Amino acid sequence: MGEIRAFAPYEPQRKTARSAYVKALLCYFATNLKLALHRAPISVVLPFYHGDKAAYLHEALLSIERQSLRATEVLLVQDGQVGKELEDLVKEWLERMPELRLVVRAENGGLSAALNTGIEAAQMEWLARMDADDICCADRFEKQWKVIEKQPDLAILGSWIEEYDEPMETAIAIRKLPADHKSIYAYARWRCPFNHMTVMYRKSVLSKIGLYKNYGAVGDDYELWARFLVHGYQSANLPEVLVKARTGEGFFGQRRRGWKYLRHEIREINDLYRIGLLKPWHYLFHFTVKAIVRLSPPVLVRFFYQLIRKTS
Repeated sequence: MGEIRAFAPYEPQRKTARSAYVKALLCYFATNLKLALHRAPISVVLPFYHGDKAAYLHEALLSIERQSLRATEVLLVQDGQVGKELEDLVKEWLERMPELRLVVRAENGGLSAALNTGIEAAQMEWLARMDADDICCADRFEKQWKVIEKQPDLAILGSWIEEYDEPMETAIAIRKLPADHKSIYAYARWRCPFNHMTVMYRKSVLSKIGLYKNYGAVGDDYELWARFLVHGYQSANLPEVLVKARTGEGFFGQRRRGWKYLRHEIREINDLYRIGLLKPWHYLFHFTVKAIVRLSPPVLVRFFYQLIRKTS
C-alpha cells in the first residue's frame, strides 16, 4: 500500500479568506466613520398629524435624507392618531433612515404641544425645525451649521423661504427677513422675525426661557422668538432661501378666521407687550392687522397678504 499523507489546509486560500474578511471589516468601519463624521450634531423636530398628506410628508423626509450634511437625529412627532396611509409611510421611513425616531402623542394637542414633546425628547443641543409639507434645499443644514460654528454666541438662526403653490410647481414669492441681530430685533416689534420652518435654536436656551405657549395655533412661534430677543440671546437669518414652503390658494381660504381666533391673537400681543417687545404704538398696529386678518373674507385676506409680501 502507498504511504498515506495528511494534507495541510491550503494556506493561500486561508490567507485570501482572512484578507477578504479584514477588508470587509475595515470597509464597514470606514463607511460608518465617514457617516458619523459627515453628520451635524442636530436634532430635527418634525411634527405631523392626521390632516397631513402622506405624499407631502414623504417629500419632506426625502429632502432631509438628501442633505449634503445630514443631522444626527430626526424626530418624527406624531400628534394623535393618524390614518393607515401615514402609518405605512412612517414604517417605511423608520426602516430606511437610521437616524429617524418616532415619538407618538396619544392625543392631538396641536402644533405647539407636538413641538414641545419633540424638544423634550431631542438628544442634541441644536434643534432644527421642519414642517411636514415643506422641502429643505439640499444644503440647508450644511449652510446653517457653518454659520453656527463660526458664531458660537448664536442661540437662534433662520433663513428666507420661497413660497410655492400646493403642487410645488410655481414659485409665488420669496419671504425675506433681516439678517443681523439688531435689525431682527427692530423688525420683531412690527412683524414675526423668523420663518418658523427654517429655524435652528439651542435646547439649553429653551430650558431657560421656556417652550412654546399655546395661543390656539396663532402666533405661538412669534411669542417664543420675542423671549429669545428680550432675554438678550443672539440671533441671525441667512439671507438666502433654504426652505421651499407650500401656500397656494387654499392657504387663504383655510386660514383660521373669526372672533375665537382674534381672541387668541389678542392674548399673544398682550404677552408681547407684557414682556417688553411692543410699545403702545406697536400694540395698536398689531391689533389692527390681526383684526383684519381674522375677521375679513378670504379675498381681502389674500389682498392684504400680497401687500405684506411686497414689503418683505
